[in-house]
Amino acid sequence: MKKFILALIIILSATTLLYGNSPAYTTLPPEAALKMYETDKDLIVVDVREKSTEYCYGHIPCAINLPWRSEVFEKEFYILPKESPLMLVCHSGSRSAEASRMLDRNGYQEVYSVRGGMSTWPGETISTCSEGEGCKRNFLFFPHIASGNGWETEIAIINTSSENTLSGVLKAYNDAGEQIDELKVIELQTNGRYDIQIGASFPDCESIGYLIFSASSEDIYGYLKFYGFPDTINRVAIPAPAKVNHADINVSHIAVSDGWWTGLNLLNTTTEDKTLIITFNNGQKQRLYMAAGTHKALNLAEFIDEEQLNSINSAVISNADGIVGLEIFGNGKQLSGILLKDTTAQTLYYPHLASDNTWWTGVMAFNPGSNPGTLTIKPYAKDGTLLTDADLETITIGPKERYAEAASQMDLPADTRWLAIEATVPITGFVLFGTADNLQLGGYNCVDIDGLNGVFPKLDKSGWCGIALVNTTSEPITVTLTAYSDDGNEVESKLLSLKGFEKIVDEPETIFDNELDSATYITYKATAPVAAFQLNGDGEMLDALPGR
Repeated sequence: MKKFILALIIILSATTLLYGNSPAYTTLPPEAALKMYETDKDLIVVDVREKSTEYCYGHIPCAINLPWRSEVFEKEFYILPKESPLMLVCHSGSRSAEASRMLDRNGYQEVYSVRGGMSTWPGETISTCSEGEGCKRNFLFFPHIASGNGWETEIAIINTSSENTLSGVLKAYNDAGEQIDELKVIELQTNGRYDIQIGASFPDCESIGYLIFSASSEDIYGYLKFYGFPDTINRVAIPAPAKVNHADINVSHIAVSDGWWTGLNLLNTTTEDKTLIITFNNGQKQRLYMAAGTHKALNLAEFIDEEQLNSINSAVISNADGIVGLEIFGNGKQLSGILLKDTTAQTLYYPHLASDNTWWTGVMAFNPGSNPGTLTIKPYAKDGTLLTDADLETITIGPKERYAEAASQMDLPADTRWLAIEATVPITGFVLFGTADNLQLGGYNCVDIDGLNGVFPKLDKSGWCGIALVNTTSEPITVTLTAYSDDGNEVESKLLSLKGFEKIVDEPETIFDNELDSATYITYKATAPVAAFQLNGDGEMLDALPGR
C-alpha cells in the first residue's frame, strides 16, 4: 500500500525541484499530501509559519511548528529525525520550499513540500497554539535547575538506540518561561551519552529555572543531579521525565518538621494558565496559580499553615494536566528526592533491602485514592525463595494514608533481600537508603521500575557504584548487560541467568568480571520484566536512580 501511495505522489507531483543532480524534495498537490497524512503513520508534519500570527489560528493536527521567517527552523531543524518522512507546509508553499531545500542540504532523504500550503489544505485543522492531543513529540524535561547560591546541577542525556543517531536542541528558560541563553545543539551517535554541569555550560546559569530537550527520537533517557556547591557534601539524582502528567500527581512523602524541609518544583509545560489544587493528607488545601510555561520552586514549610506542619506527610496535586515536577527533601546533612508521577500500580517492587550496622532501608507506600485497601508484603530471599509462603503479612491502608517503615522494623525473615507489596487499590511509593550516621541518603519512586529494558545511567568514577536487578516473574530469564562509553562504543557485554524471583546485586566490575575504565553507563535487556536500580556513592554523597 505504501509503495502505491508513493507512486501516486510521484505521478501527481506538479514540480520536482532539483538540487545538484539529485532530487531535493517532492512538491505534493494538496490531495496527495492529505492522502499521505492520513495513511503514513511515520510521517511528521512541519509547519514553518509564524506561531502567534499564523500557526495558532489553524494548523494540521500534530504539526510541529518551526517558523522560517523568525529563523527558528534554521536553529532547530535538528529535532527532526532523518529516518522519517517529513512533510513541510506554510501558507502558500514558498517558505516550505525554502525549508525543504535546507533539509536536503543537511542530508534528509524523504522531504515533501505541500503545494499551495495551508491556503489549499483540504483536511482537518485545529485552532490552538499547541500541536494537539496524542502527538508524537520527543522531549526530555529537566523541570528544575539550581545553579548558584550554594547549588549546582548536572544533567545527562543518553541515546538508548543501537540503530539510530540522536539529535536535538536544549533550551534554557527562566521561571517566567522566557527563553534565556543560546540553545545548544546536541548530536549523539548510537548509544552515545552527554552530560554537563549547568554552571560551566550556561553563562546566565543563575537565571535558569528549567531546561527542555527536543529530540529527533523517542529513544532517550536523562537525569538530573543536584549538589551542594562548592561544598559538595550531599547530592540527589532524579530521572528526567519524557512525558508530562495528565492526571492527579501523587506526592507520597513530605517532611517539614524536626529539622527536615521539602521542596516541590513544578513546571507548567502547556500554553494555558493553570490553578493547581494541593490537597494534603490532613485535608488542608492550597491553591497554586501557574501561568503558561512557568516554573515554581516551593518550600512547603512556607506554603502550609505552621500549626499543621507536624500532621502533614503526603499530598495529591489536582488539575495537573501538562505539569511535570520533582520533590527534594533534606535536613542539612542528608538530601534525597523523587520524580513526581500521576501513575499508580497495584504491585510495587523494592529490589534491595539493606539493614545492618551501617545501612538502613525505608519502605513507603501511599494510597492516594478515596477507597481503603490492604497491602500484602511478600519478602524474598536472594535466590528467589518466597520466605513466608503460608502467612504473608497484610496491612490495612485507608484513603490518603501512607505506610512507612524501616525494613528493620517490619519483622521480616532474616534472609529477606528484596520484597514486593501487592495492594487491593492503586498505590504509589518509594524506597530510601540511608546510613546509620545520618550523613547519606538516596531514594527513588517505585512505580513502573519493572520492564524488559532500561539503563544504569552513570558509573561513578570518583566513588563507587552498585546495581541490582530482580526477576519479577516465576520463570527463569536471561538479562544482557552492555557497558558503553560516552561516544557510544561498546566496552563489554555480559549475559546473566536468573531463576524465578532471583536477585543479582553487586558492583558492575564484579558482575562483568573485568575493569570498565572507559565505560560510563550500562544498559540491560531482559527476556521478561525485571526491576532494577543503581546506587552511586562518593564520600558522604549518595544518590539512587531507578533502572527505568
